[in-house]
Amino acid sequence: MTALSTPRVPRPSSLGLHRRLSRICDASGHIRTMAIDHPENYLKLFDDDLDAVSFEEVVESKLDMIRVLSRHATSVLVDPVWSFGQAVAAGAVPGDVGLISGIEALYYQPDSAVGFDTELRLRPGWDPALLATLGADAAKLVVFHREDQDAAVTEQQHAVVAEAAAQCHAHQLPLVVEPLWFPVGDEDTADPAVRAVRRSSVLASAHSFRAAGADIMKVEFPVLDLDDLDAAHEACAALDEAVDGPWVLLSAGVTYEGFRTQLDVAADHGCSGFMAGRAIWGDAVGRMDADQRRAGADLAARRLDELASVLEGRGAPAYVPVDQSEVAALVGPEWYRTAGSGE
Repeated sequence: MTALSTPRVPRPSSLGLHRRLSRICDASGHIRTMAIDHPENYLKLFDDDLDAVSFEEVVESKLDMIRVLSRHATSVLVDPVWSFGQAVAAGAVPGDVGLISGIEALYYQPDSAVGFDTELRLRPGWDPALLATLGADAAKLVVFHREDQDAAVTEQQHAVVAEAAAQCHAHQLPLVVEPLWFPVGDEDTADPAVRAVRRSSVLASAHSFRAAGADIMKVEFPVLDLDDLDAAHEACAALDEAVDGPWVLLSAGVTYEGFRTQLDVAADHGCSGFMAGRAIWGDAVGRMDADQRRAGADLAARRLDELASVLEGRGAPAYVPVDQSEVAALVGPEWYRTAGSGE
C-alpha cells in the first residue's frame, strides 16, 4: 500500500473520502454497484448501425434501468454522455445511492480484440475536480493492460493512474481502477498457455495499480474455467493477497449464472463486492416492447438481490467505521483545523 492508497478504516485526514466510500457501500461495507456506463457497445444492443440509434432512446433506456435497479444496489456506475447528468436531473438515483463515473476516454474500435482502442487517455473536461463538484462519490479509470506489454506503455499507464489518484485524493474522491487484459495477435483464450498469461497479468495489474494509488480495484475474475473450482479458489486467494486492499469483481461479459459462481468463489477470499453490468441487465436493453423491458428489469432486480445474498456475511468490507468507543481519541477537538491538509 502506498501513501496515496486509502486504508479501510477512516482517519481525520480521510473523512471526506470515507464519507463517499460509505455512500457506495451497504451497512456491511460491501459494494454492490449496478454498472451502466457502457458507451457504443450499449448502442450496439439496439442496432448494429450506431447511426440508427438516437441519443434520446439511449438516455431513456439507461434512465429506465437506473430508476429501477438503483433501488437494489448501493451505487450506480454511469457515463458522462447518456446517464450521469440525466439521471441526476431526472431524479432517477435515490439520494442514498452512490454515483460513480469513469474518467477514461474510450475510442470505439469494433474490429479490435476488446472493441476499443487500448491506449490509456483521460476524458477531456471530465476530471476528478468536476466529479467532486457535481456530487459524485467515486471516479473509475479503465486501463487496458498486459503484464508483458512494452515497458514504456506500462510506465505511462502507472503514471496516469498515480496522477489520477493524486487528483482524486485532492478532492477526497475515491479512485476505482479497472485493469482489463486483452489478447494480441492470434492468441486464443481456449489455449491453456494463454489462460496462464492472462491469470498472471490479472494478478500483477491488481497489485501494481493498487500500489499506484487506487483505492478500490475493479478486477476480472482471474481464471476463465469455472469447471475447476479448486483452481478458481486458489487464484482468488492469490488475487486478494496481491491487492492488499478492497477489490470488487466486474462481470466481463459472462452470463449471470457464471458471474454468480465467480462472486460466490471470490466471497471466500476477501472480495468486497461487485460492479457489474450486462450480466445483470442484458435481458432488458434493446429494441423490445414495454412488457419485455419491464420483465427484463424485474429479472435484473432479482439478480441484484440474489448477488447481495451471496455476499451476506462474507468477503471483506471496503469501509470499516471506527468503533464509537475509540472515535473521540482518533478525531479530537481540533481535528477540523487540519482536515484538508492530508495529515
